[in-house]
Amino acid sequence: MSKLLDEMAAYGADIEGVLDRFMEDEELYASCLKDFVDTTDMSVLSNQITTGDYEAAFESAHALNGVSGNLGLTPLFDVACVLVEALRHNNYENLDKQYADVDEKMQEFLKTYNNI
Repeated sequence: MSKLLDEMAAYGADIEGVLDRFMEDEELYASCLKDFVDTTDMSVLSNQITTGDYEAAFESAHALNGVSGNLGLTPLFDVACVLVEALRHNNYENLDKQYADVDEKMQEFLKTYNNI
C-alpha cells in the first residue's frame, strides 16, 4: 500500500470501500482528497450554527457528510451523521458539542493528510 493509503487507513478511513468506489484509481482519490481539503471551510458551518441559521447549517453539514462518506473518511463521516440528523430533526440543544466533535475529526483528518 502507498503512504497515502497507509496514512488514511491509520486515520480510520475505509480504504477497501474507497478503492472500490474509485475503481482502484489512487491518483483520483488523492486528487479528490486535495479538492476536499482545499474547498472545505469549517468556519462557515460554525458560523451558521452560531448565528442560528440552521437550514444553511443542515445543507453544509449534509454536504460534508456526503463528501466525507464518499472519500471513506469514516471517523469524520460518523460524527457528521450525528450533526446532520440533529439538524434534520430540529434538535438544537447539543449542536455545539456535535459541531465540536465534527471539527475535532476534521482536524485529525487534516493532520493526517498534511503528514502525507
